[in-house]
Amino acid sequence: MNNKNNLTEAAISNFKDIVSLMESDRTTVEGEVYVGSKFLVTIGCNPFFRPIIDEQSPVRMNVARVVIIRSGWCEPVIGFKKYRCGPGDMLFINWGVMLNGDSFGANTTFDGITVTEEYMKLVFGGRMPEVFLSPGLCFSVHLSEREQTVWKQYVRTLYNLAHIRNIDPSVIRSLFVSALNFTESMYKSKGSDNHIAWSRNKRAIERFIRLVNDHAKTEHELDFYASQLDMTTHYLGMIIKKDTGTTAKEWIDKTLCVLLQLELRHTSKPLKVIADEFNFVSLSSLCKFFKRRTGMTASAYRLLSEHEE
Repeated sequence: MNNKNNLTEAAISNFKDIVSLMESDRTTVEGEVYVGSKFLVTIGCNPFFRPIIDEQSPVRMNVARVVIIRSGWCEPVIGFKKYRCGPGDMLFINWGVMLNGDSFGANTTFDGITVTEEYMKLVFGGRMPEVFLSPGLCFSVHLSEREQTVWKQYVRTLYNLAHIRNIDPSVIRSLFVSALNFTESMYKSKGSDNHIAWSRNKRAIERFIRLVNDHAKTEHELDFYASQLDMTTHYLGMIIKKDTGTTAKEWIDKTLCVLLQLELRHTSKPLKVIADEFNFVSLSSLCKFFKRRTGMTASAYRLLSEHEE
């Protein structure tokens, strides 16, 4: 784990940190937990991840979480705003959110999912719904008993599907899409008033991420996005890094990589055709980029059988 902890720079904690913490002492984990390579499903689970927050705050966790509080309460502090959540409340914390602290009541338990940013992009085919694009978004809404039942059924079904050997991963991905669309629907239908009063920089960051979502396939350089936002590349890069903990070029490259993975997985186009469509200067450039990002060649990735997620 990253142990930086000061007033100017948040620690970064990723999916592997959460899994490592859980695996290091299973006796501290209550409830049912499925651990995949890109997601967790938790049912009646206690806040076993608490040491990451307690020891590293402020910490930026590069995962997205959606939970319903089953019992007890929690009070995450996001951007110095407290979100008090009790039984029946749905809490969404997007990847990139900075946690300045979190408190929990006795016997607090959750039903929910945790997914990596890359996996969320994959399940949505590289184009996520707008509500999930903002890296600073956190919201809490109260669900009716019927809505809570629907969420519990989503989580239980995901948990059961993940335990079926040789299940087609597309079945699990499809259910994740539905569960996340349900989350978005709850947010929109309940007229959440949890929007942050965005500063000019915050609005620019959100616009940048939307532009990357729309154009990363063919626009690989920061100059394009800076010109669209009427900023210098230096200033855009500075505010992106400061607010999200990730460089602007990394935002572009990781989105481009996901789009390439989808293209390789779901089409039989020759690599040269893909290189042209994705605006690489040559096939060699595509191959070098993909190998650098994934550790394997594009051809090997295409041939690789999908493993259970």
